[in-house]
Amino acid sequence: MKISHISKRARIGIGIAILAILALPGTALAAASAQDAPPGESKLGFLLVGELIVWAGFFAYAFYMSRKTNEMRREIDDLRAQLNKPPVS
Repeated sequence: MKISHISKRARIGIGIAILAILALPGTALAAASAQDAPPGESKLGFLLVGELIVWAGFFAYAFYMSRKTNEMRREIDDLRAQLNKPPVS
């Protein structure tokens, strides 16, 4: 499948997924460096924000995909109804 055939929303979803994957090692590094930081200068806040962004992106994409799936099911049902409808003469 060519990239030009992918819809704009799908590209956005793929971009969010890629960013989430790239953010995961960064959050692990933030957690590791938080242990080395002096007291009071913890980076756990950044870790939490990063994880929240990743999860928000995941749930937004899951919501988007469920809406698209329902829309496609409705279209399929409409097409089936049109196929089963007797021809008008």
